[in-house]
Amino acid sequence: MQSILAASFLNTPWGMAIFIILDIAVFILIAALNYRWLFKRLFDILFSAVFLAVFLPFFLIFLGVDALYNRTANAYRSLFEHTEYCGKKEKPFRVSVLSTERVLHDEAGALLPEEERITRFGKFLKGSGLKYYPMLALVFLGRMSFVGPVPMTAEDAAALAPERKVRFSVRPGFVSSLSRYGGEKLTYADMFEEDEEYVRHINLFRDLAFFMTRLAQKVRGEKSNNLGEVAKRSYIEACLAEGTLTEEEAEAIRRDVAERAVRRSSAAEEKKRFQERDMLR
Repeated sequence: MQSILAASFLNTPWGMAIFIILDIAVFILIAALNYRWLFKRLFDILFSAVFLAVFLPFFLIFLGVDALYNRTANAYRSLFEHTEYCGKKEKPFRVSVLSTERVLHDEAGALLPEEERITRFGKFLKGSGLKYYPMLALVFLGRMSFVGPVPMTAEDAAALAPERKVRFSVRPGFVSSLSRYGGEKLTYADMFEEDEEYVRHINLFRDLAFFMTRLAQKVRGEKSNNLGEVAKRSYIEACLAEGTLTEEEAEAIRRDVAERAVRRSSAAEEKKRFQERDMLR
């Protein structure tokens, strides 16, 4: 009798709605309990694949427009900007994004501020997020995550003290907790403290809050600098200004990073040649 009543209740709109809500609640609970070790990566793969597919036609259209614009205006050296960052376990990876700023220097030879170099079309690409479309592939491949610490260049990572490297136990993110807790006065010390807090307390609801906060900021058109000092200068430059690093030490770090990059490139070329020879056998 009870099973008949339950079946009849599920056949009603209210019964079906309650059943669906309970299913969703159970899934959210399971995802939240296993988020750090399983679902965070699964969600990265799922949503990056969806966004890559949905926005691919728009990216190709605007890539073509950008190529035509650059050909007529000769605004950029290249259509893409490439930067090497350190990812999880300090593994290097390359980030490529669409170029949006001209290369312009002042009389002293210093690079002009970004707001003076960005093109009108570049403002659109940056505001719409299409500039960063190629980074979705890095999320899909596991080099980055939708939410994580701010990516750090290989040079800056090499200058970090061992106790600051806890940030490399997780993947760097498209969005960081600084979207909510950052600000104009943020320093590198503040960022490292927030990195440690994030790594200790990764969970579904915090990541969702950080991502939605950043999304709301973009929708409202807010241009506040949540990264503070981090957005204005590199960690090495900050250390030089504070006197915690000498010019000689900074130059040695840069040279060492450059030499490692050359060795990796040579190893990759050698591996490619070996594979080509192996295929011809």
